[in-house]
Amino acid sequence: MIELDGRSLGSAEVARIAAGEGAALAQGARTRMEASASAFASLPSVLVQKRKYLVGEGEPGGDLVRAFVLGHCAGVGEPLPPGQVRALIACRANVLASGHSGVRPALVDALLALLDTPPVVPSQGSVGAAGDLAPLAHLARVLCGYGGEVNANGTRGPWAGVPFAPTHKEALSLINGATLSAALGALACARARHVVERAVEACALTMAALHADPRALSPALHAARGHAGPQRVATRLRELLGPGRPLRPPDAFSIRAAPAVLGAALDALDWVESTVVTELNGACDNPLWFADEGVVEGGNFHGAPVALAMDTLRVAMTQVATVSERRTFRLTGASLTGDLPSFLVEGTGLNSGFMLAQYTAASLASECKGLSHPASVDSIPTVQHHEDHVSMGPIAARLALRVVENVADIVAIELLLAAQALDWRLRGARFVDGARVDGEPEAFAAGIMALHAEVRGAVAFWPDDQLMHPALVAVGRLVRGGVVGW
Repeated sequence: MIELDGRSLGSAEVARIAAGEGAALAQGARTRMEASASAFASLPSVLVQKRKYLVGEGEPGGDLVRAFVLGHCAGVGEPLPPGQVRALIACRANVLASGHSGVRPALVDALLALLDTPPVVPSQGSVGAAGDLAPLAHLARVLCGYGGEVNANGTRGPWAGVPFAPTHKEALSLINGATLSAALGALACARARHVVERAVEACALTMAALHADPRALSPALHAARGHAGPQRVATRLRELLGPGRPLRPPDAFSIRAAPAVLGAALDALDWVESTVVTELNGACDNPLWFADEGVVEGGNFHGAPVALAMDTLRVAMTQVATVSERRTFRLTGASLTGDLPSFLVEGTGLNSGFMLAQYTAASLASECKGLSHPASVDSIPTVQHHEDHVSMGPIAARLALRVVENVADIVAIELLLAAQALDWRLRGARFVDGARVDGEPEAFAAGIMALHAEVRGAVAFWPDDQLMHPALVAVGRLVRGGVVGW
C-alpha cells in the first residue's frame, strides 16, 4: 500500500499503482486537508462565482454541482486503459493531499476506493489548460453517482459503490488541474527509464558482437566533454564489455557515438522525470488556500511544465530509437560486419533471417519521428478567449507513451539480433564470401554473457528461419521488465 501525502509521490510509485498496487491517504495529509477545507467552508460558492463570471447569469437554480460535472463530460476517443485510469486517480488524490485545495480527506478516500473499479474515461478532449477537464469530469461523474461506467474484473458496467456528495469547491477540485498529463507522464518516465537502461545493454551486446573499438569508451575522453549522461553510459558499457580487444579502425557513429546519444537521452530523461515528479506533488488546482495569504486565484492548473517535458521526452526517446535501429541495420549486413552471415542466419539463399526484424525497427523508428512533433507549440484558444493559451499537455503525454512503447520494441529487436550475432562468435564461425569457416570459439566478459543468457532464456538461437512475431514479443517483454501495459 502506497501512502499519498501530497509531497513524495514518484513515477515508479505511479507505475506500481497503475499495475495494481493499492494507495491510501497519509495521516499528515488529512490534517492539512481539514484545515484548508474549513477555510473554504465559510467562503462564497466558487462555482457560483465562476458561473457568473463566465456566462453572466444570475443565481443558478437546480443542482449546480451535477450540472457542472456533467457539463464537462465532453471526452471522445478510445477509453484509457484501466491501469492509466488508476494512475489518474492516484495522482489526482495526491494533488488534493497537498492541503491547499479546500477539500475534505473524505474526497480522497472516496477517490482511492475507485482504484479497484476504475471508471471508463475517454482518452481525448483535453487541451491541458484549466486542467484536464474532460477526462477528470468523466472520473468525477462516476464518483458522484451521475452515471458512467467502470471496469470491474475486465467487464464494463455501472458502478455499484456509494456516491460521494462534493461541496462546490470539491466539484471544481475534482477536475481542475493537469493531472491526466502528469499521470501519463509518470508512466512514460517509468517505462522510459527501463527502456534506456536496456538500450545501453543492447548497445553493449552489439559492440561485443561487432568487435567495437573500446577507445570510444575512454573515461578521459568523456570526462573531457563533461556531460554527465554520456559518462554514465560509457561507464556502464565498460562494465559490461570488460577489457578491450585489439584496436581497429574507428567504428560507425551509431557505435562510436553511442554514449553521446544515449547519454544525452538519459540527461533529458532525468530533467523530464524531475519535472513530472514536481508536478505530481504540486498543488495544480485553483483557487488555492494558504494559511498566511488566504485564498489565491492563479494559474497552477496550466499544463505547460508537463507538456514541455513530454515533448522533450519524445524527442529524446526518438534519438534512442534511431541510433538503435542503425545498429540493428549494421548487424544484418554482411558487408558491414565483415564476417557474420547476411541477415545473421546461415543459408540465406533459402532463409531471409532477421531481415524483416530490421524492417519492423525501421517502421517503428519512422513512426517515432512523426510522433515527435511538439504538441506544446500549438495553442488554440477556448472559452471565448478567456482561456486564450493552452498547453496540449495530455496530447504530449499520450504521444510520449506511444513513442516509449515503440522504442521498447526497437531495443528488443537490437537485443535479439545482437544475441544471434554473438552466437556465431561463441561458435567460432566466420563467413567469408558467404561460406562458413569454423575456428576457435570466442570468449566474452561476464556482463555480456549474462545479457546473452537472458535473451536466450526468452528466444533460442535460430539455425533457420522461424516465425518472427513470437520472438519479438518475448524479447519486448524483457525490455519492458515483464509489464507489457497498464
